[in-house]
Amino acid sequence: MLNQNDRRRLEAIERQLRDDDPEFARRFSQWPPDGTPWWRSWPVLVLAVSGLGLLLALAVLSPALFLLSATGVTAGWVGLARRRRKNADPPGDSAALW
Repeated sequence: MLNQNDRRRLEAIERQLRDDDPEFARRFSQWPPDGTPWWRSWPVLVLAVSGLGLLLALAVLSPALFLLSATGVTAGWVGLARRRRKNADPPGDSAALW
């Protein structure tokens, strides 16, 4: 935890950085970049490829391919859940509560 003097100095540095180079400061405030198409679509791609791998593993009875594909499906599913949670309304702001 920063004391009050350190916090003021840090806020002054942040203000100076925003004033000097707003584009540079914006890059640090938004990570990962929301506009990158790859960042938005990677969970879907991982799910699709891993799903095909699961089907292939079941067809040829390959336990190693099955485990690898199951791990990929899990990673894609977690990625979709994180993206959905990030885009969801904050708790308490949902229209369903009213």
